[in-house]
Amino acid sequence: MNQSISFVDGDRLLILAPHPDDESIATGGLLLQAQAAGVAVRVIVLTDGDNNPWPQRWIEKRWRIGPADRVRWGTRRRQEASEAMRVLGITEDQMQFFGFPDLGLTDLLMRGGSRPIELLRMEFEDFSPTSVVLPALVDRHPDHSATHILARMALASAPDDPPALFSFAVHGQATAAGDVEVDLSAEQVELKRKAILAHASQMRLSRRRFLRYAQAHEYYRRQPAMAKPDSRHPLLARFDPAVGLRVRVDMQRWDRSLRGFGLFVAGEGDGGPRLFVPLSGHGGEAPIRDTRCAATPAKARIQQSKERLEILLPAALVGSASEMYVKLARPQPDLWVLDRFGWQPVAAAV
Repeated sequence: MNQSISFVDGDRLLILAPHPDDESIATGGLLLQAQAAGVAVRVIVLTDGDNNPWPQRWIEKRWRIGPADRVRWGTRRRQEASEAMRVLGITEDQMQFFGFPDLGLTDLLMRGGSRPIELLRMEFEDFSPTSVVLPALVDRHPDHSATHILARMALASAPDDPPALFSFAVHGQATAAGDVEVDLSAEQVELKRKAILAHASQMRLSRRRFLRYAQAHEYYRRQPAMAKPDSRHPLLARFDPAVGLRVRVDMQRWDRSLRGFGLFVAGEGDGGPRLFVPLSGHGGEAPIRDTRCAATPAKARIQQSKERLEILLPAALVGSASEMYVKLARPQPDLWVLDRFGWQPVAAAV
């Protein structure tokens, strides 16, 4: 039986939304219940959703989308998010917009700069949340899964006791999975529906899909303080200081060619690894690129059979990050945007 989220005096709820609209479709009901309980609430929207060309082309009747067009579109989407949150009872002083590049959060993570982590850390320190709600690590949108990792890295350096973590999934098979349930009244469902509809720019192409989230239940998954590997993921990664980082890919679960994909490695903190290994679909060696400086300091050893592919990265290059994550994805998102799978935490050697 699923647990429920309940609030007590002194609770402080912080929502992390990668894009304008995630705050409504994923957490609209939770926000309504938190407001009704008198809980302190803050909503952080990391991007303005400006890299959203297909709805923009449809609405503005233009094919070419230039930088100025994207800025205008991002401004519109930020305004829509503000209106949606007002429907949910969220005031301007409870909202924060970071304005990071849409479809660029993985790049920010992999570049290793401290700005996104530091901004999140400052928000955590300033607001002192007792609960943080964030996208799932397995969410297939790269901005969503990158938000999860950036938040964990920020929390690792925050001075206060860690808050309870709850994740939501919007893209992929994990959307219906959850061990925590929020039950909404008919009035709350209608308010959530109105908040979703306030994102008018998204209604032209996604109205039916978005409104499916205006149901009597919202589902979340309680997250452990340290992310744990998902047994259903096709990647299994383990770090051993004496051997290195060994990543095994279950080719039956992956179920397609690896050509054009690569292995991403991100470790906790500014000094943690930020590495990319391009894959060609066969064994041998492959250069390891440090994505912070574009250098190629070493090579990975790759062995492949019909059942699995194994990638070994030298221990000295990976370092001693206490928490690491890996994923297989294309170097840049394609027209489909979504990853085949999200990130997978790296297990420490036993």
